[in-house]
Amino acid sequence: MGISRLGSILLFLMLLAGAARAQDPLPPAPVIKPGTSQEKVQADISTRQIAIESNFTGIEILIFGSVDFSDARMPSSGTYDVIAVVRGPNDSIVVRKKIRVAGVWVNGPGKTYTDVPGFYAVLSSRPIRAIASDDTLRELGIGLSELDLGRDTAGSPQEQSFESAMIRLMEERNLYTELDSGVVFIGRSLFRATVALPVNVPTGRYLVEVYLFRDGYLASKTKGSLEVNKAGIEATIYNLAFSKPFLYGLMGIVIAVFAGLMGWFAFRRD
Repeated sequence: MGISRLGSILLFLMLLAGAARAQDPLPPAPVIKPGTSQEKVQADISTRQIAIESNFTGIEILIFGSVDFSDARMPSSGTYDVIAVVRGPNDSIVVRKKIRVAGVWVNGPGKTYTDVPGFYAVLSSRPIRAIASDDTLRELGIGLSELDLGRDTAGSPQEQSFESAMIRLMEERNLYTELDSGVVFIGRSLFRATVALPVNVPTGRYLVEVYLFRDGYLASKTKGSLEVNKAGIEATIYNLAFSKPFLYGLMGIVIAVFAGLMGWFAFRRD
């Protein structure tokens, strides 16, 4: 009788332990550490060739992608963030300060920036400083305030004022932009972003970089490129002006003389 009672007690304890294990919640998702993420970002763009012709009025390109091996235990609101950066070909830009001389505004002192992107757009799923730290953004060169313009502006208010003026002018020409809600997630893993290239967009090779962040850490990145080139008669005139400037100038003089003669014949009084 004692052995039977002892067996019943042991069976009851085993059933109780099994029920407790069955009620244990799922283990929490591990905290991500730099360099240990398994997620990979895959992205592409809607076009890789843009031709600028006489009827070109600007164009929008689509950046789309997905997060491979995303963690299904993450909440539906998600802690994934995506930043897309589109950078145009570099060029040299001179920024001058207007001064007033004898009541007339003229160009004053200037600064030359030798390595400036002709186009720069940053699109993100949230404000970029809510996604990553300033040190991370500075290291990756993400954001208008983190652009490397070929001049050291640290500790120089005058240099910083010229840099701010240059960035402001590029923003007014729609060549620089920073859009906090430019990347939209569709579900847990898919995302899309639209970048507007204005009519005055410079030609050349554009670099498209897509960064995936999780909990403030860079989890993955990918990059691609696209070409913006002139086409048709615009391409012929553009190439002639740079490859054969003497012939280009001579043709300009001939066209001007011909137009003048046509105007004289059309409006002369006999």
